[in-house]
Amino acid sequence: MRLFILLLLFCFNLKAQDNFDEYEFKLYKTSEEIVPLKKTSETIGKCCQLGKAMSKLTGGLSDVYLTQSERNIDGSYTVFFVSMFSIGFDTELTQFGVENPTAKISSFNLANEAKFDLLHELMIKGYKEFKAHPIVKKIMYADISHVLEGGENEGDKLLLRFHNKRIVKYVSFQLFDGETGDKTSGRPIFSKFIGQLFGSTEIIDTDN
Repeated sequence: MRLFILLLLFCFNLKAQDNFDEYEFKLYKTSEEIVPLKKTSETIGKCCQLGKAMSKLTGGLSDVYLTQSERNIDGSYTVFFVSMFSIGFDTELTQFGVENPTAKISSFNLANEAKFDLLHELMIKGYKEFKAHPIVKKIMYADISHVLEGGENEGDKLLLRFHNKRIVKYVSFQLFDGETGDKTSGRPIFSKFIGQLFGSTEIIDTDN
């Protein structure tokens, strides 16, 4: 009887090993190698909180993308921004959806390239006009809702929120729904690297 049980266990282990060997276990660098991107838009740029200086030091391991811009097939633009992450960060914000249980991604639509370029100009202007203080934390806002004219978010309010941590300046998006007045506030990005969001390697001159 004991021999029979041992033989039965041996056969069961062989069967389990066969099932394991049937599936190849492989590691991939990105999830997109396993599940292709579902988007039809073209990525223009992405911006992380730490910027490219830290990215070069860590070989990209520190990249935390908090904003991402996309050019849609109809010529309009969509800017995605992170409101909250409960688990972690990723390099492709378009895949989460706006009501993902692990993340909160928001976006606003810009009608055309002219409005996209205007957003770029306004963000740089705000960065240069906002004066950081080495001791006092300051917070300032700019109403840039006119960039939404002609797009899907026309009628909403879009603000830029600038603040500083000592002499380092940050900017974030705040979007107010035109009908409900509900606010969605994005995570701050390192203002010096605003150009990344627009596909540029430009580093804005430091001017406190």
